[in-house]
Amino acid sequence: MPKAKMTMERRGTPRFTIKIPIKFRLEQNKKVLKKIEDWRQTEKNAYTLDMSMGGMRIAVDQPLTLGDVLQFDIYLLDKSNVVSVYANVVRADKTSAGLKFLMMKDDEREALREFLGKIS
Repeated sequence: MPKAKMTMERRGTPRFTIKIPIKFRLEQNKKVLKKIEDWRQTEKNAYTLDMSMGGMRIAVDQPLTLGDVLQFDIYLLDKSNVVSVYANVVRADKTSAGLKFLMMKDDEREALREFLGKIS
């Protein structure tokens, strides 16, 4: 009889498959960048593969490192509804990264909750 591999979902919130544009930058020294030009040079574009209230998986063109803390701007399918969030890398490979949300404003958390509720 073949052995079956059973896995248990460890996430506390449901994850939805969705591709939306995001911007992120690596916070290397944890200090506020002094010049806008410096900030623009560190900004990268990517897109989500899936998302939940607790985190997301993104497609990347350069591997990220476990433990990196990133700041994201998530565009909820329009330019006027943007959620800014800090997240850390909890899984990474050559083409994608799993991120756990660390911090976001309450009103932006509610906008994300409403958005995910509409697509579910």
